Amino acid sequence: MPTQIGTRVQAGRGSWSNRTEGAPMLQQPHIFPSMPEIGQSESYYAKIARQADADGNMYAHEAAKVGQYITLALDTHLEWPAKLRYFQHALKRHCVPPPVPDESVWVFYRDLADLVRRYAGYEALRLASSEDDMYATRLALGGDRDAVEADAETFFGQLLGTGDKRPDWVSEDDWAQLKLIREQWI
Repeated sequence: MPTQIGTRVQAGRGSWSNRTEGAPMLQQPHIFPSMPEIGQSESYYAKIARQADADGNMYAHEAAKVGQYITLALDTHLEWPAKLRYFQHALKRHCVPPPVPDESVWVFYRDLADLVRRYAGYEALRLASSEDDMYATRLALGGDRDAVEADAETFFGQLLGTGDKRPDWVSEDDWAQLKLIREQWI
């Protein structure tokens, strides 16, 4: 399987940059990989990252690492804090463009970050929906509303933090849905 699949993008097509000697030089095109496939083994991502390093393709390396950390975060055996650490690590270490990127580089890293946020939001919504169902069942079976609210406050505090500021790991749309679920119980 080829590990250098990507899209050639002309960065600054026809633009010139200055070399240290002052002579103009045409910028080289960037080769961006496709967004990473999620759900593969860790060795799959390690192989792609090693090949990207050997090829000098930092974009393929970052995409492989994002795929790896999203996949690790989706492990059903992990508790939310461990999942969140993987999502945040991917965002902070592998979705940050270099200083003063051209537009195509900036878009690539933005798309990687959006991918992380999409999966993080999906996972948070899955967990919140499950808790929401459990709280509704508890009330339907005659459970104490105050006890349910106390449990919900603990759960949503761990999931979303306190306050109404959207965490960086979640998109605006998913944040709005998570707040709606939370507000039913708190």
